[in-house]
Amino acid sequence: MRTRVAAAREWSGNGVAAIRRGAVREAREYFRKASSQLPQDQEIVANVARTHFQAGEVDQAIEVMRRAVDIADNDPKLLVQLGEYYLASGRRIEAQKAVEESLEQNHRLASAWLLKGKIRLANNDHQAALGDFQKSLGIDPSSQDAQLQIIQTYRTIGDPLRALSAVEQLLEEYPIDQQPELAILEKSAALVHLQQNESAIEVLTRASQRRDISSEVFTALAQIQVQSGRKTKAAQTLQLAQERFPNQPHIGQFISEIRSDEVPKVASRQ
Repeated sequence: MRTRVAAAREWSGNGVAAIRRGAVREAREYFRKASSQLPQDQEIVANVARTHFQAGEVDQAIEVMRRAVDIADNDPKLLVQLGEYYLASGRRIEAQKAVEESLEQNHRLASAWLLKGKIRLANNDHQAALGDFQKSLGIDPSSQDAQLQIIQTYRTIGDPLRALSAVEQLLEEYPIDQQPELAILEKSAALVHLQQNESAIEVLTRASQRRDISSEVFTALAQIQVQSGRKTKAAQTLQLAQERFPNQPHIGQFISEIRSDEVPKVASRQ
């Protein structure tokens, strides 16, 4: 038994290391080997499910996470993860059942309230979703996910002032060079809704100078520049993006649209 436990721990450690370097499929193989040594270890089985989900294999993730939940005798945290997978696959009824069962066991589980809110959003029940997200944040005030969901919901229901206030509170928690990209994009979207394009451009221009951001910051910036009548500046922004992200064809397509005067209107973040 000691040999099997030691082997499982070694494989699991290798799996965690693979996850950290982004090698999801490699990590899954390590976790599978660990599970072959300790098939009744709920966390190892759950890690196999998580790697399936990260690889976009949602059906497999659901199947394996169900097994982890069974092994763990319906552990509420694992039930929430199973519910997340159900929701990702469009199976809202199963997701709802999973989250309700988790809350029956632990009414103060922040992740469960967060998932319940996401399910309500999927059903277009925005006000109730907002309440669930606020409950989640009340239990875990450090939850960036809950904060972002609240911000996005305010914007969805047409309250950009509250969205802006909420996102600024979130951004204040971070040094300016470490602010989350999603929050920066949400702030720019709220500013555009409030017809403060200059401020939105300033926010995104500053963010574009960081090395850890994605091409979405550049395309969002270019869209607002176009909306503000600065097509030449937008093209320059996209050319910089193309240099940094040469394998993303949508950037070149956007440049072509600018040159052909077919640029779509700035879209709200979904």
